Amino acid sequence: MKYIILSPSLLLLSVLLSVQAFAYNCPTDPNTPAIRYLGVGALDIHYQGQRVLTDPFYSPQSFWDILSFTPYTPNKTQIEMVLGPANHNVNNVLIGHGHYDHAADAPAIEDYLSQDAKILSSQSTQFLLNSKMHSINTKGLTEKEFGQWQPIANGWMRVMATPSEHAPQALGINLFPHIHNHDLDEAPKYVWQWSQGININWIIDFLAYKNSEQVAQRIFLQTSASAFPVGLPNIKDDVKFDKVFLAAASFDHVDNYPTGLINKLKPSEIIFIHWENFFKPWFEQPEALSLIDFDKLMSNKTLADRAKDALIGQPGFCY
Repeated sequence: MKYIILSPSLLLLSVLLSVQAFAYNCPTDPNTPAIRYLGVGALDIHYQGQRVLTDPFYSPQSFWDILSFTPYTPNKTQIEMVLGPANHNVNNVLIGHGHYDHAADAPAIEDYLSQDAKILSSQSTQFLLNSKMHSINTKGLTEKEFGQWQPIANGWMRVMATPSEHAPQALGINLFPHIHNHDLDEAPKYVWQWSQGININWIIDFLAYKNSEQVAQRIFLQTSASAFPVGLPNIKDDVKFDKVFLAAASFDHVDNYPTGLINKLKPSEIIFIHWENFFKPWFEQPEALSLIDFDKLMSNKTLADRAKDALIGQPGFCY
């Protein structure tokens, strides 16, 4: 068990978080899923020689940048520090929704994508990306495709998308919720132009054999809080959930979250993500968002008496 002090910048308070991590470096056995948390909603997943990224956002934008109408600018140095050198080995990218802190660095990682890479998102987010990524295969999932398995990672993984929602960020307000239904005339330039659209939760299965239905490990990813049972996957099989990655931000702005999900999915391990102050660099020296009540989040009541199975994900660590 490790203990890390995080200093929320807005309240200048210290929050003591109990953090359990396996190791900074991921497993090297390609038969074992290696899931590295990169901060906010971003995961870097390796399995059977395949690589999948989620919610690509690696470039902090300060409050001053936003208030002074500075265009969103991906930080190439920061991206390479987090993802390593670009070598076109990313097979798929999964995006939960279109806000800038989940999708805005997607155009900046084209050099990381393989020739046949595909980005999966909602149709609204696809329209945002199409205006910036003309040569990349983007797939916006339709309503009929929610709840259906989608093969990814050259058949070594599959994903199922479930429509969800976004908790209000503050004062009951959900910022920039617009849903796009056509390609944009101009590409997003400022952070507020990266609008939310439909939120997606993902079931991610690691398959025992390529293109098989035998599941070696299953995880659940939710990168924005939702009132239960919104976002609950309609899954009928008896495959257990090994890990769930759940957004901490605004968890107490919606009802029965994450308690309802934990009770229903019964995961072996719970990892909270999207807790960092993403207006500052978070990968090496993360600070917590000041509005998150970590005592309440990590309480037995919130965690459905599963506190011993829960931890706060640390950027750079593997789970």
